[in-house]
Amino acid sequence: MTTDLELYKIFVTVAQAGSFSAGAKELFLTQPAVSQAMQKLEESVGARLFVRARRGVTLTPEGQLLFQHALSALQLLDAGEQKLRRVQTLKEGRLRLGAADTITKEFLLPYLSAFHQLYPGVQLQVTNRTSLQLTELLKQGQLDIAIVNLPIADERLIVQPILDVHDIFVAGHQFEQLLGKMLTPRELAGYPLVMLERAANSRRYVDDWFAEQGVRLAPEIELGAHELLPSFAAIGVGLACVVQEFCQKELNEGVVFPLSLVPPIPSRSIGACWVRDIPLSSAAGELMRLVHNDQS
Repeated sequence: MTTDLELYKIFVTVAQAGSFSAGAKELFLTQPAVSQAMQKLEESVGARLFVRARRGVTLTPEGQLLFQHALSALQLLDAGEQKLRRVQTLKEGRLRLGAADTITKEFLLPYLSAFHQLYPGVQLQVTNRTSLQLTELLKQGQLDIAIVNLPIADERLIVQPILDVHDIFVAGHQFEQLLGKMLTPRELAGYPLVMLERAANSRRYVDDWFAEQGVRLAPEIELGAHELLPSFAAIGVGLACVVQEFCQKELNEGVVFPLSLVPPIPSRSIGACWVRDIPLSSAAGELMRLVHNDQS
């Protein structure tokens, strides 16, 4: 069996044109080159494909059988190439994006809106999980790209920071005595705390930093959603650990106020991750371009 696709393209063209000379002209080849190609194909498949006459050629029964399948295969390949071009130019396709709930709401939504307006033919598939869960989905091939809380240390992934963020503690008016007061990590840990659940990568980052200061955090309340943290602080049940950039509304409205921790928790980043050995899809690359253009 021949695997030379070019021979089949010549075969189909000659069959449709009705002669070697007409086929050669359409293919921008010489007639001897076409004749040699068809001889090679006949030898490869072990059957005579054309009946040659003065006025041209006609297909043998074997040739007709092969022509039907060859034409179908070439049309299928052409359709695949056209679809690939549409995907590459973002006229269609899909973007499988993973992101934590808070990152999606507080950071990604404007970029997703802009992407959808620019490329309405691309289907957006957004999966919300914790950062560590999303990295596992990436490695399983279920996502194209994930926007997660850093740090992420995994040799199989490319990690690209996007936005610096700051973890701070906030309080409601029941703790007004702390307004403007400098707190050490140990002093802060002595108050009732409200934090994200331990599965959250941002929570682990804060826990690890306090551990470096010789302090173990034992929050009374652990939540699964960042947006609930300032609300719990506002009603006075404890000091809440939030991402400053994602708590601006509550801070600006005075619902909660930031606490002064000395030394402060070092900043960290939100970043994009994808599998190292798999190039970014056109859609994922364009989303990254939109994000970087806005951040620069």
